[in-house]
Amino acid sequence: MKIALVALPPLDESRATPPLPLCYLAAFLEQQRHIIRVYDLALHRSDLHTSHIDAVRAFRPQITIVAADSVADAIGPTERLRTTGLVLPLTLGVRNHLPPWLASRALAELNRLLPHASDIKNLVACGLLALDESLDNLPFPARHLLPLEQYPLVTPEDELCTTVLIGRVSRDGARVFRQPALLGAELRSIVQEHGVRHVLLEGLALTDDRDWLYAFLSQISSMHLGIKWEGRVSHSHLTGSLIEAMQRSGCEALTFEFAALSVLDAKHERDALIATVRQARDLGMRVHGRIALDPHYPSIPAVVDMSATFGLDEVRFFVPKDAEAPIESDEAAEIADLIARAREHYQISLGRQYFIDRFGVRLGTMIWYVGRTGLLGRRWQRHMQPDESASAGVLEHGRG
Repeated sequence: MKIALVALPPLDESRATPPLPLCYLAAFLEQQRHIIRVYDLALHRSDLHTSHIDAVRAFRPQITIVAADSVADAIGPTERLRTTGLVLPLTLGVRNHLPPWLASRALAELNRLLPHASDIKNLVACGLLALDESLDNLPFPARHLLPLEQYPLVTPEDELCTTVLIGRVSRDGARVFRQPALLGAELRSIVQEHGVRHVLLEGLALTDDRDWLYAFLSQISSMHLGIKWEGRVSHSHLTGSLIEAMQRSGCEALTFEFAALSVLDAKHERDALIATVRQARDLGMRVHGRIALDPHYPSIPAVVDMSATFGLDEVRFFVPKDAEAPIESDEAAEIADLIARAREHYQISLGRQYFIDRFGVRLGTMIWYVGRTGLLGRRWQRHMQPDESASAGVLEHGRG
């Protein structure tokens, strides 16, 4: 049977990543000897519903699954694909993790679309149920069905990068990591089959289980793949020796994820974070931040100011939301406005921090204020608000 899997662009990410849930589903269906094609509309945001939808029609699939963050978002593409056979819009749009509610929600939508039993319904249902399995029981995601080189995931040296799931949250809320040996086997296949030597480890924070992390570091070091990787961490679970072990095993970047109130309001937490960031940078790693904002917190500007002092290469602000609760349009607009203001304030704060680092708090702040008036000429203006591409304060909203 010919099956097309169509991924819609993500709602709350400015940077497209491979749709891993669809890739796992594609790998399962390929094992059943079906002919599968994956089409990611996020790769052509300026022309979402033309070239790829024409390609789907040319494939002439018997089943087309349109994966979106919300079924309502799939209405337009679904209508355009009605002539290609059976079209099923399902909530499978999450790209960098497999949440525990994903399969059950998609199954409920499948039952609504196909209320009666049929071979097609059984086939799709089996694929969705497979997504509830342990990642160790699933085949490696079908990356060969995607043009990996077209995704905007590159290192500062312009080397191609791709995403890999290291674990997931189970239905009971437990964090379940993959076996290091099986994860190592997938990394080997990425190097050998796709020629990609830089990976972004997603799904869970590396420091959620330090015993697993040490086992993973030992596994990847013993394989001698020459692969470089990056992942999320909690600074409170890192030690100096652990950071050094991560660097020796190929870690090239760390993303520190924390709630603004828990870190920025406590001096000892700030000092610990700054020390950890400094050590990572001294070891040659890039350091990023992913900071959760509380929209009800009255001092968000002060929080953003403080985050500009950490010396991070990139910062992403987000507003945490319940992953299973839909975002209303009014609420989404308010969140987008909050994050836009945080982004603007962060860029201004980076400009001030540049002068503080060079000339000290008093003189640097004075020069910055004078420079903003234009009295120092255009040469100084470029330091007022650093280029976002150089020290990106990337913003996102939605589900944390």
